[in-house]
Amino acid sequence: MFSGSKNSNKRLLFIFLVLALPITIYNLLGLDEANALGVFTTVVLLWFTEIIPLAATGLMVPCLAVLSGVITPGIAFAPFGNQILFLFVGSFLIAQAMQKHGWDRRVAYIILSSPYLGRTPNGLILIIALICWFLSMWISNTATCAIVTPMAIGILNTLSDNFEDRESFQNFSTRLMLICAFASSIGGMATPVGSPPNLLAIQFLAAKGINIDFFQWMFFALPISLIMLVNLHFILKWRYPVNDIALTKIKVLFHRKLVEMGPIRRSEWQVGACFLIAVTLWISPGLVKAMAPESEFYVFLKTHFPMGIVALISSLLLFILPDEHGVPNITWEDAKVIDWGTIMIFGGGLVMGAILDQSGLATKFGSVLFAGGLDNIILTGATAIGAGILISEFSSNTASTSIIVPILMGTFAGIDPTATKMLVVACAFGASFGFMLPVSTPPNAIVYGTGRIQLKEMIKSGVLFDISGFFLILLFVVIIFPKLGLF
Repeated sequence: MFSGSKNSNKRLLFIFLVLALPITIYNLLGLDEANALGVFTTVVLLWFTEIIPLAATGLMVPCLAVLSGVITPGIAFAPFGNQILFLFVGSFLIAQAMQKHGWDRRVAYIILSSPYLGRTPNGLILIIALICWFLSMWISNTATCAIVTPMAIGILNTLSDNFEDRESFQNFSTRLMLICAFASSIGGMATPVGSPPNLLAIQFLAAKGINIDFFQWMFFALPISLIMLVNLHFILKWRYPVNDIALTKIKVLFHRKLVEMGPIRRSEWQVGACFLIAVTLWISPGLVKAMAPESEFYVFLKTHFPMGIVALISSLLLFILPDEHGVPNITWEDAKVIDWGTIMIFGGGLVMGAILDQSGLATKFGSVLFAGGLDNIILTGATAIGAGILISEFSSNTASTSIIVPILMGTFAGIDPTATKMLVVACAFGASFGFMLPVSTPPNAIVYGTGRIQLKEMIKSGVLFDISGFFLILLFVVIIFPKLGLF
C-alpha cells in the first residue's frame, strides 16, 4: 500500500515539475515570449511522456495558454468549435455504423472468398494489403487494423500445416502481420478523413487563406499513397520470401463466413447509402470546380456543403433511419464509443498552432529549423518530412503535425503560399509514417499484441520503410508534383 502511495506521489511530483518548471525557467532567463515557450515545452513533454492521457493533454493546452496569459479564452477555445472537428465526429459515427452492421466485414469476406483471389500466398497478402489500404481511407487506421487482423490470424491458423518448412511459414506470418499494420496507416494518407494529420494540415492552411478541398487532396495524395503501398509490398516480399501453396482452404473459410452473415440487410443498405452520400458531397465541389470554377453551382456547394456539415448530415441520418428491427441504425450508446479522444487531441493541436502563431514562436523556430529557406527547397522539404517521421515514431501523428506544421506556416505562409502548401502536405505525409515501434501507431500495437510478430522484425522493416518513404515523399511531393503544377 505504501509503495503504491509513494509511486503515486512521485508521479504527481513529476507532473507538477513538467507543468511548472518550463514557464518558471524561461521567465527567470528573461526570454521573450517566455510563457508561450513554457506552454509549448510543457505540452510537448506531456505528449512525449504520456504521463497523462493524450486527450487530457489536448484539453490542457487551452487551459495553460489562458492561465499563462499567452492567448485569450475566446481564441484558446475557438478551435474546439471548428467545423473540422465535427468532420471527425461525423466520420467516426459513419465508421461506427459500418462496423456495427458488418458492412466492412462483408466487403472483406466478398473479396477474400472471390474465385479471383490470388492463387499464391503472395497474391493473398497483396489482397489483404489492398483491403487495409482501402478501408483506412474512410475509417480510422486503428479500426481497419482491428477488423483485418483477426482475419489474418484466421488465415494463419488455416494454413499453418500447409507450409513445407517452418521458416517459410514464419516469413508468411511476419509479412501478413506487418501488412495489416503498415497498409492500414498508408491508406489514411489518401483522403482528408483518413488520418488526423491530413485534416490538421488542411485546417492550418485554411487559417492562412490557403485552401485544399477533398478532391484536391485525393488528386495528389491517392497516387502517392498507392505508390507507398506498392513500395511496401516489394520491401516485405524481398525481406520475407514465401513458398507457393494452395489457397483453397482460405476461399472456403471466408465463403463460409460470408454465408453466415446472410443476405445484405436493410441496415447495411442504409449505412452504405449514407456513406456514399458523404463521399459524393465531399468530392463534388472539387469536381465541379475543375469543370466550371466560376459556376454558381460550385459556389453553392462550397458555401452550403463544407466537409464538416456533410459528415454530420450523413451521420445524423443514421440516428433517424430505422433498420430491419425498426430501431435507428445507431444510437447514442453507439456514439459513446467513438474515438472522442482523437477529437480532443486534434482540438489541442489547433490551439497549439494558435499559440505558436500569435506569440511569434513559429517564426523563430522556423528560422532555426528551416535555415535553408525556400532557396533550398529540397533541404527544407527534407527537414519537414524527416521531423514529421521522427517525432511520429515516439509520439502521436497528431502531436507531430501540431508541432511542425505551425512552424512551417509561421515561417513561409507570408512569403510563398504555394511552397507552403507543398511543405505542409509533405510534413503531414511524413507524420503518417512511424512504423518502427509498437508505440508508433495503434495498428503497430494491435499486431504486436497478437504475439505473431517479433519486435526486432517490426523495427527492421519499419526503419527500412521509413527511409524509403522519406525519399519517396521528397521525390514526389517536393520535386515532381510541383513541376506538374499539382500545388
